[in-house]
Amino acid sequence: MRPVIGITCNYSFDNASHFAAGIAARGQEWQLLADDYVSAIENAGAIPVIIPFYQNIESAFEVLEHLDGIVFSGGNDIDPTLYGEHPVAQLGEIIPLRDYQDIELCKKVIKETDLPVLGVCRGIQVLNVALGGTNHQHLPAAGYESHSLGMYHRTEPSHTVNVVPGSKLHAVLGDVAHVNSFHHQAVKDVAPGLKVVATAPSGLVEAVELDGTDRYVLATQWHPEMMASKQEEFHKLLESFVQACKK
Repeated sequence: MRPVIGITCNYSFDNASHFAAGIAARGQEWQLLADDYVSAIENAGAIPVIIPFYQNIESAFEVLEHLDGIVFSGGNDIDPTLYGEHPVAQLGEIIPLRDYQDIELCKKVIKETDLPVLGVCRGIQVLNVALGGTNHQHLPAAGYESHSLGMYHRTEPSHTVNVVPGSKLHAVLGDVAHVNSFHHQAVKDVAPGLKVVATAPSGLVEAVELDGTDRYVLATQWHPEMMASKQEEFHKLLESFVQACKK
């Protein structure tokens, strides 16, 4: 049987008329996920299931018992007060419900299970905060060039990253990878227990893995699920994650 992989989703308070005209009542709240995640995980050989946001965190914990792996997906900024900082003016929209469930779920997965983990964009930041790290709230304000490169199509690379030899990521991508980039936040202080396995030319953290273990816990600042349909190396990266979930 193919492994079952859970994917966290987004939570929206928007009126919904701009993206769901004809199927929504005014003022509804939404749980939603880009199809790229679902199709890329399925094409890599697994059965994807979307993890919604629950009224009770114990419901989310129970879902883990039915999964062979988990993806922490991209989305909104994380509340900086959760890692001890005051918000800067350029901070984007915060969704407290999502922050709470994602971070508590990540802590549970890392500390109390052996499930393989893939973090994507916000997902690398969730993993870092859950384990005690901090994030850059806005890269230009921190002295970095913009990494929100929406002028490129989501399936096309916009910059390179240098990958650390000996890492799980290096086994698939080699020394240098060409990646996409749609973020204005990133890892700042790396959490205890994580190791940096890829950086941008500026030195910005682009990927981390769990240190001191063979367990598959990998998180990238870019979006491999967007590129997997056109860039074979990222399809192979998702296949490596699915293979770990089969074990």
